[in-house]
Amino acid sequence: MTLGNKEKIIMYSLYPKKVNSTDKGSIQYLNFYACLFDLAEKKLFRIDDNRIWCINTETGDPVHDKVISMMVPLSGKKIFRLQLLVPQKASAVYRKQIELMIEKDYLRKEDILFISWKVGSKYSVRKPDLLKPGITKLERSLVYGRKPDRETWLLALLAGEGKFFSNIFANREFRDRANLRYREFIRSEKYEQDVTVSALLSTLRKSIKTKKAVAAIAKS
Repeated sequence: MTLGNKEKIIMYSLYPKKVNSTDKGSIQYLNFYACLFDLAEKKLFRIDDNRIWCINTETGDPVHDKVISMMVPLSGKKIFRLQLLVPQKASAVYRKQIELMIEKDYLRKEDILFISWKVGSKYSVRKPDLLKPGITKLERSLVYGRKPDRETWLLALLAGEGKFFSNIFANREFRDRANLRYREFIRSEKYEQDVTVSALLSTLRKSIKTKKAVAAIAKS
């Protein structure tokens, strides 16, 4: 299995010996939108005139196929429908992605026990070396200001939304530079002209903000 954005997002969120402040629910949302990024790069999904368009086909990837099955009924509908769908479907897509990555030996699952009772599960990256080429590209682009290729640019956008720079870069100065560069990316002409990417990131941001607001109200 080739690592796409959806695999990388999960692996960065579990990056070895690092603690990420992003909550699980937001990571599930990020994973869902990363799937849409992947499908857009395959020319199977796009946002046009603020409407969703998706081609009904099989990709050979069960997670992509699951997301396609959710998107096809929304073809021609306004993008706000996506914001309504994701809270209902993101966790199922995330679980399927985790299962697939365990099967492919990219992740390790361990039971969390309390007095011999299983109370949950935790996951870790089995093959962290797979992340190193991408991290090197992110460092060159985000820290040293080199022009990124498209793959690195898209990953930087998702990593920035997920606040994963604290995982990726151990050095605080590097993290600060990465966050500054990320903000430059989302203000750039390239970002504004890529309608699908900018619309997806904007909707992702609204989805996560709404989720956090609902969670805060529930706790109050």
